[in-house]
Amino acid sequence: MNTSQLKNIIEKSFNEASAGFDLPALRFFDHGASYLAKSLTLKGNEKILDLATGTGKVALEVAKRLDNGSVLGIDISKGMLDQARLKANKIGLKNIQFECQDVENLNLQDAFFDGICCGFGVHFWEDMEAMLKSFLPKIKSGGFFAMTSFAIGSFEPQASLCLERFRQYGVKLPDSYTWERLGSAQQHLDLLNAVGLKDIQTQSYSAGYPLKSFNEWWDIICYTGFRSFLNQLSPDQVQTYRQEHLSEIEATRNEQGIPLKVEILCSVVKV
Repeated sequence: MNTSQLKNIIEKSFNEASAGFDLPALRFFDHGASYLAKSLTLKGNEKILDLATGTGKVALEVAKRLDNGSVLGIDISKGMLDQARLKANKIGLKNIQFECQDVENLNLQDAFFDGICCGFGVHFWEDMEAMLKSFLPKIKSGGFFAMTSFAIGSFEPQASLCLERFRQYGVKLPDSYTWERLGSAQQHLDLLNAVGLKDIQTQSYSAGYPLKSFNEWWDIICYTGFRSFLNQLSPDQVQTYRQEHLSEIEATRNEQGIPLKVEILCSVVKV
């Protein structure tokens, strides 16, 4: 699969996922956005770029903290950006703008930023180091770069059960999963050191919670990157898969519900 095909799959999956990206079952994304924003030292007049903004979770949290600043959110998915604009309008944020662009072919002209954020997006970049090197010159001296990722072990054991069930249906799964590329604090450190950044602050944040029902886990499958695997099944197979997967997920239930383990890594570094 070439880079263009992979981008098309990612764009299609996230366009389809946009309608459910803000469902309660997926609130770990909200927790991550809030944690990233709180990790920033902001004066309130900064100009911030949010890459892979999705439905604007990080962009909105940062914009709320800028009395005289602004945020530009960039994403490849038009569906996600439609949701982001709706949310910004609903809460009356005027200091935020969203644009549909491919991060690998950004048109920022002569724009420079006080900081660049990326929540749960860096691991999708084929060449993470090259991409970061292309963005860093757009950050003003004394500015920052901040990113989040999921730690290895997040969404387990449900994720492994889900993927193994997909494998039994003949779904083509990758040899490794993109989220594992930044699944540890050391991997954050190695990547940021490789592009010449020092004094990196990486924190771990537990954002898990019990799911009330299998339906909430199904929302996670349908409205995250798992969607690309689900799309490889026929409608009849989806129904059979769902029924079979239900029983094995219910087997993980405890007295609080279905435990969803989510560990978020957040790195902030001055440039």
